[in-house]
Amino acid sequence: MAKMRIAVAGLVHDHVWTMLGQFVKSGKAVLVGAADPNRPLLEKIRKEYGVDRTFRDYRELFSKVKADAVMVASTNAGGCPIVEAAAAKGLDAMVEKPMAATAEQARRMEKASRKHGTRLMINWPISWSPASSQAMDMVADGAIGRVFHAKIHMAHQGPKEAGCTPYFYGWLYDRKENGGGAIIDYCCYGAVVFATLWGSPKQVFGVARNLVKPRFPVDDNAIVTAIYDKTIAVAQASWTQNPDFHDALYLGEKGTLVTDRGKLLLSGTKPKDFSHYGSHHIRVREVPLRPLPAGRRNGPEHFLHCIATGRQFHKLCSARSGVIAQEILSAGVKSEKTGRRIAL
Repeated sequence: MAKMRIAVAGLVHDHVWTMLGQFVKSGKAVLVGAADPNRPLLEKIRKEYGVDRTFRDYRELFSKVKADAVMVASTNAGGCPIVEAAAAKGLDAMVEKPMAATAEQARRMEKASRKHGTRLMINWPISWSPASSQAMDMVADGAIGRVFHAKIHMAHQGPKEAGCTPYFYGWLYDRKENGGGAIIDYCCYGAVVFATLWGSPKQVFGVARNLVKPRFPVDDNAIVTAIYDKTIAVAQASWTQNPDFHDALYLGEKGTLVTDRGKLLLSGTKPKDFSHYGSHHIRVREVPLRPLPAGRRNGPEHFLHCIATGRQFHKLCSARSGVIAQEILSAGVKSEKTGRRIAL
């Protein structure tokens, strides 16, 4: 079978360098061209991956290079026109998370893909975490009963402090190109998990503030609360937390499910028994994790697998979940500005 020809539009999202390696390692794809305004990044992809057809503009890439699909690793705002142009050329697209900077951009991307009959996948790194993936499966399967509260808490000390390159944190700190600060970059994980599990909430309430870095151009801490009929789901983000934290909490009527740095813990007490009687009353069990199957171990592998087989992308990575997540985030931004709950 011929290898899929992958064009790369945007090199300013640092995750791109890991994904390039994953495309190549799959043995099922070949990198045929790249576009980015920054010459040093074009030189980097030439040197490290032998991509010699490079351009400063994605439109020139699409017109001069024959490709089957495009990987988009631009700014959040920059992804929308790229996907629209790619769809018009009949190119399937994989976009690095989050889907866009605004809900309006996300809807445009989905619309373009549907109009031209192309496939659109959003790459969420948590999709490839066995603990996160299995926790979502258990919630969906009712393992802890109906979940009435969930919290996805994503945090580190900040993009620059975490080692991101200036090409990356330069636009993460730009409200227009990112869509906000931590509220977009890190609340997005909770938003897409909630969208995948429960769809669109009834209302959203958001708070985004500079709690530690007072002269910072965007928010460094944020909370977005998605309010469903019988579930309250909180996406919490911090660019100032030490140490980092990337885990989830699900409270169900029959127990509690927690991810803990790669582990999955299930806990609860017997009827009429309570944990305040002593920690020995709590039953805590580490859930054995199932290895993710072939075709589900990383973004490029999943993208190539689904395109080749015609299968649907995992729901978490679907354009529909991405759009709902972006609507939750945009409502959170609007809520911060108005101080009110926003109805969806």
